[in-house]
Amino acid sequence: MVIGLKWLPPVFFGIVFAIAVFLYLFRHRSNVISYKLLVISSITFRVFYAALLTISQYYTWSKQGFGRLLLSSPLDNSLPAFLNKFPFIAESRWGYFLFYSFGRFWLNVFIAIGVAFVFYLFLKFLKKYRERFFIEGETELGFLTALIVGWPNFVIFIPCVFVFVVLMSVFRGLFLKESYTTLGWPFILAALIVLLWGGKLIQTLGLGVLKI
Repeated sequence: MVIGLKWLPPVFFGIVFAIAVFLYLFRHRSNVISYKLLVISSITFRVFYAALLTISQYYTWSKQGFGRLLLSSPLDNSLPAFLNKFPFIAESRWGYFLFYSFGRFWLNVFIAIGVAFVFYLFLKFLKKYRERFFIEGETELGFLTALIVGWPNFVIFIPCVFVFVVLMSVFRGLFLKESYTTLGWPFILAALIVLLWGGKLIQTLGLGVLKI
């Protein structure tokens, strides 16, 4: 049942990405929806999806004899001591299930949101001192695209952004005679590459260890 839900994130984030591109292309005309709304929707979906997977896992295990045993198993005493700081996990009779669900479904959510937020703070800092790299809404676009690609695809997303910045700078300089390139299109193109081939790039570059 959990495996059957894997189509949800690609569909949802594909739609969000398409809306984000539309917003960027028509940023002076559209005021019905905003990057802020898309960011909130993306965070809400990640939390909702993790909760849905947790519930599905519980349901699946509850239908199996061995699964029911796991649902009523506390954590082993040999596990890391830091877990004692979370008594609702360490002392619960559902300890194993909570620990399993956190590591399998929730940890990725916290990391994905965390790295996207740190990236957003970096963009705000960069804009403060190098405003020529941005036009209106591009810091929020960067935050959104980081949320869309998630973890560990974020590791691929960042170098792709810099590659597209260089390529577009060369293109603008040679053909448009423009000195500066803002970060909007590099964000969009990098996110598109990651959405289409992120999984294969992670495997090819040997970054599978980053998957959670």
